Amino acid sequence: MAAATAGLKRGFVLSPHGNIEYFELGSGEPLVMLHPTPGSCMAFRDVAPLLAGEIRVISMSTMGFGQSDRPPSPYTTLTEFAQAVVWLLDGLGLERANVYGLLTGSEIAVEVASSWPDRVGKLVVEEVFNWNTPARRAVHERIHRYVPERPDGSHLIELWRKVGGDREGADLARVTEWFISNLLVNSDEGAEVYGSTGWEGAATYAMCRYEMWDATPKIAAPTLVMHTVDSERGRAHEKFLATIPRSRGVRLQDRDPELWAAALLDFLRAPGV
Repeated sequence: MAAATAGLKRGFVLSPHGNIEYFELGSGEPLVMLHPTPGSCMAFRDVAPLLAGEIRVISMSTMGFGQSDRPPSPYTTLTEFAQAVVWLLDGLGLERANVYGLLTGSEIAVEVASSWPDRVGKLVVEEVFNWNTPARRAVHERIHRYVPERPDGSHLIELWRKVGGDREGADLARVTEWFISNLLVNSDEGAEVYGSTGWEGAATYAMCRYEMWDATPKIAAPTLVMHTVDSERGRAHEKFLATIPRSRGVRLQDRDPELWAAALLDFLRAPGV
């Protein structure tokens, strides 16, 4: 962990709804990175050095995740989560930034770009999808679930298994970090809204009720849509390209960090789409 975090500047921006955790690395044009559920800004600590030679990487923890504060009332819309990204920009004194999102982060990134177009230079969405159907909501309700605390600590074993800690050959350092991210949001707070997922399902609750195809035509920023070739979410790849006005796509063979970083930097260097 110490080697991986060397050189990262870590801090908080105080927003109207509490502190927003972030780290940054490098200098140049800023790129705000938005993580999957239920991770934190540290999800990108290993890839940030691949980008930081050319750009200023700013990775934030979604409101209510990592060390970012939970908002005063449970968020139910992606607009609320996206507003926190804008508050981060305000707190860092940035009028405009490029924005990247992965999985849940890609959904929030779409809303930032569609509702605050003047704040986004370029947009990159990876593994983005339209989750707004009953069957797709059910998928996330199965994946993201609250594990009730038990006095004997057995809930911790259940959480460990949930993140793959008992799998043969598991990267225990990585699994431990994922376990901690899950533990931080393993709460029944907000259960009156989020149901059995508890707080872990806050962002996925919002994205599964988001009108994606109403939002994509409103995106003014040049946009890169990224999916791996074997991704199930990739079946929506062409529709995103058809509905986002200034977009182009990349289908990666896998998420090899070097190839991923090269594709991302190529897009950010380009004068336009």
